[in-house]
Amino acid sequence: MQPGEYDAVLGGSSPSPMGAMVLGGLEGVKQRFGSAIVAQRIAALLEAHKYGQIELDLLIQALQDESTQVQKVAYLRLQTRQESKAKRALQAYDPYALFESLATLKGHLSGVTAVAISPDGRSLISGSRDEVIKVWDWWAQEEIFTLKAHSFVYAITISEDGETFAIRGRNHVIKAWSLRTGQQIRPEKGALRTIASVTLTDDRHLISSSQNAIKIWNLKTGRELCTLQGHSSLVTAVAVSADKQMIISGSEDRTVRVWGVA
Repeated sequence: MQPGEYDAVLGGSSPSPMGAMVLGGLEGVKQRFGSAIVAQRIAALLEAHKYGQIELDLLIQALQDESTQVQKVAYLRLQTRQESKAKRALQAYDPYALFESLATLKGHLSGVTAVAISPDGRSLISGSRDEVIKVWDWWAQEEIFTLKAHSFVYAITISEDGETFAIRGRNHVIKAWSLRTGQQIRPEKGALRTIASVTLTDDRHLISSSQNAIKIWNLKTGRELCTLQGHSSLVTAVAVSADKQMIISGSEDRTVRVWGVA
């Protein structure tokens, strides 16, 4: 059976013979996407925007490409598409293998023990062994203010409206502050999670520290998806953003790292 005029892929993954003519237009895009050469497949995806629905089909197919470079191009371009088909493909895709270190925040004088991220994904909070809490604007990659916790920080949580945050210290004592001003306030009732080095993103993934790395597991298959490496010492705290697009981690190397796709 011969491929139709609007099939997304011509088929075949063998590279074009040396000196063979590469077609232009839609047929050229299809030919390059079927190439065994990663750069050719990426070039096809970048050119496919001229062909509407064909681009969407190629991008979705590229999420299953053996090359993470190709997957990354498809993932980022699909995020700009509004079709329900594109959104379903992104929802089914695990992007964690594409994650890399986006920022390293330095300033703590001791190892980081707990971290949290605001609902809008911009403000980060970290606590360290020296009983200090730091609030960061990670987009600007700068510290906003520092507070004394007067306690070892076991856990941090940020309110759903992003206005306040609370910590759990020694003897289960809860303290809270305004995220905007740093003014201490009366804490609301509620439990804070106590295991700062393990977190669940949803019913599909578990993120955990593993020595100086972070491991991400698919709970349905029980398999490790990927390992994020960059810290130089034990990872002691992890947290994930509300939209699942970012992970933050704290370490005994006294840094906070931000992970995502860029």
